[in-house]
Amino acid sequence: MANNGDMTEIPIDTLAETENYTIWSAVEPDGEATFHIELGPVTAHFFTEEWSEFLEMIREAIADEETDSKDDVEVELDWGTLYFARDEWNEFVQLIESLQA
Repeated sequence: MANNGDMTEIPIDTLAETENYTIWSAVEPDGEATFHIELGPVTAHFFTEEWSEFLEMIREAIADEETDSKDDVEVELDWGTLYFARDEWNEFVQLIESLQA
């Protein structure tokens, strides 16, 4: 995060990453933890409760997914839809599963 002189730089903690995706967290100046997932050129930002709900939903999608499927994967969210080609989905699953380690 760039420091523009008006605010203190917020340290970040990388929680998981793959070649194309990164999950990181930060504690905001007000003390609230935030979570961020970088999916290529897009970053989604979550407060703690939203992050927990997101992870639960993604883990359910992983559990329901047919492991031998060759189809692309679509995950519907309140604020949009994530589309993954099969190889991208497999990498995303690897990212989420590495959070459990």
